[in-house]
This record gives sequence, structure tokens and C-alpha cells, in this order.
Amino acid sequence: MLEALSKDGIGKEAFDRITSLVRDIFDVDVAAISLIEGGRQRFRSIQGLDLTDISLEDSFCRATWREGRPVVICDTGKSAEFHNHCLLTQKTPLRFYAGAVLRTSNGRPIGTICAIHTKPREFSAKEMRVMENLAQMASSEFELREFAYLDALTGALSRRHFLSECGRLCHLAMQNARDVSVVMLDVDHFKSVNDRFGHAAGDEVLRALVVACKADLRNFELVGRLGGEEFAVALQGSAEKAVAVSERLRRAVAKLAFTFDATTLRITSSFGVASVLPGEADISGALLRADKALYQAKAQGRDRVVRSNDQDQYTPASPSAG
Repeated sequence: MLEALSKDGIGKEAFDRITSLVRDIFDVDVAAISLIEGGRQRFRSIQGLDLTDISLEDSFCRATWREGRPVVICDTGKSAEFHNHCLLTQKTPLRFYAGAVLRTSNGRPIGTICAIHTKPREFSAKEMRVMENLAQMASSEFELREFAYLDALTGALSRRHFLSECGRLCHLAMQNARDVSVVMLDVDHFKSVNDRFGHAAGDEVLRALVVACKADLRNFELVGRLGGEEFAVALQGSAEKAVAVSERLRRAVAKLAFTFDATTLRITSSFGVASVLPGEADISGALLRADKALYQAKAQGRDRVVRSNDQDQYTPASPSAG
């Protein structure tokens, strides 16, 4: 969802000001602030190059991200890692790089800030301290403007912002005569995880569940935390499509494995699916129907997807094979 927020331009001017400062202070050709997720570097602001995102493998920032600390490469052409890199074989090769990691206030790495130049140059300790201060400014902007939209524990959308984004999704779908469907899901027997292994273990399970779901969802499909271990997904498409998506998510969650107190733990999850009906301006009714379908899934044995037929009757989707 951070990508979607970036496309909407929320707070972009603040990040552009910081990259402009990077270019002016260090007298470099290129400056960038980016988020890094799933092996992609997505630029929140970039000046001097026309890019929106790049594979982390194809970026100088892979060194900064890997090391977890500031990295300076005074001459990339003499770097053992980058001397034959694609960024040096282009028409105007990029010969200098300095980067620092962006971190949230609790220390979680979220991206990078960097200065890049077409000629080799030195970079002093004082300049790196300035770069780290700029990195802290950029990190603060992310937390202020973007991470306020996210659940702090899992990275899913907060309940309030999920519902707001779903309202916009419904509006766009109505304009284009598209269907919208919602999925309610939660972790089966989640209380027993907390009871046996403690709340830190439960938190790890919830974080892993969201990561698994995001890996299977496209950028424009929304995942939010509604409370506790209960999550929701909203997407454009029919209930049949939502059932298919839910089955993929169910299988992805079932593959997760954890080790707590030398004990291996696997989890399952249950899903309820419903569509927004013609004439409904938001997803509130669909969420209620999906929630009822979720509880029907639990009553039928958990680890399965159940679809609402929108008249408070329920049509089970393919149950778990085990």
C-alpha cells in the first residue's frame, strides 16, 4: 500500500525538498529517497534520473540495504561489487554512490536515501553525518505522512484507513461498472498461540500472516487489520475471484512455520467472502456478510473458505484437504 500512497502524491513535496537538498549540499547529479519491499526499490522521490522503481539487485542501494549502515563508493568503476554493473555500462555511467538506511522510530529499516554522481569523488565523514541527518528527516516524513495509515505491528492498513480506501475503491468500481468483493480472515485458534508461547509469539504470527498475504496480493488489492487477529482484503472483481484469491492465501498461510520454545508451530486460517451489492455505496454490508461467512467457516471446521450468497445463506468453497 505504500506504493499506492506514493502514486497519490501524499507528502511527495516534502521528499522532493529533501532530495533537492541532497543534490545542492553534495553537488551530485542524482538524489533519491526510496522504499524497499519484496526485492524492489520504489522511489518516493528521485531527481536526476527518470525512474519509478528498480530491482534492488540492479541498484547501488543493495549494498546499503544489505549492510544496514551508511555505504560510500568513491569510484564504482573500481568497486569489486559494482565495476561491471549495468549502471556503469550505460551511456552516462554513474561513478559515485553514497547511501544511508531509512529507519522507523523503532529501528525497522524501510528504505534508503542516496547521492549519486557521474564522476568519482570523495565523501567526508562530515558529509556522511549530514546524509544521516537527511535520512532521519526522510524517515520522520514517512512515519508522519504514510505509516500513520498502517497498523504499527503488522504493516497492514489501519482499520480507519482500510475503510477509507475501500470507499474510494467502491467509487471507482461504480464508475467503471466493476464488482468489488471483500474477504474476512483470521488465524484459527490464535488465543492458544498467545496462551502457550506468549504475546510476542502471537505478534510474530500476525506479522508473518500479513507478509504472506501481501506477497500473494497485487499492489492495488487492499489488506487491513480490523482488530486483534482479524484482517480484511478488498479487491475489484467477483466473489468467485475473491474465493480463488482466498484459497491462495489460505494455502500460503498454511505453509508458514514457526519455532517457539524449541517447538515447531504451524497455523491455519479461516476466510469469509462477500460482494458489494448493486446500490451499496460502501463495503459495510459486504463486511458484515463476509464476517458471518467467516464464522460459518469456523463452525464447519476451520482452515477453509466460505462464500456468502448475500441472503445470509452460505455456499462453502473448496474445503481444506487436511
